[in-house]
Amino acid sequence: MSEAHSDDTSNAGQRPGRRGPPPNPIHHPLFLPVLLVAFTLWFGYDAFLTTDPEMQEHQMFNRIMYLVMQPICFRVIPRGITEFLEDQQSAAAAQAASSSA
Repeated sequence: MSEAHSDDTSNAGQRPGRRGPPPNPIHHPLFLPVLLVAFTLWFGYDAFLTTDPEMQEHQMFNRIMYLVMQPICFRVIPRGITEFLEDQQSAAAAQAASSSA
């Protein structure tokens, strides 16, 4: 009886259909696009805007990486947004189906 009671109290704060540990934030569809945008901005700042003499030594590397990362970002950002919206729509449809049943 104590096991059933402890299971009921552990699921009290969660949604009824979910079991197991919370989802990993790395699997979120917008994780990679946000990370790539951050790196692109970093490379762009270090390549074109910084006046730090230590970073001037790596200016060519930063410019090359900025030019490599920029098209990747333009490709990954729309894909991540569409995946996020599809996940939201499927979750809303699943919730509507479970509440109507």
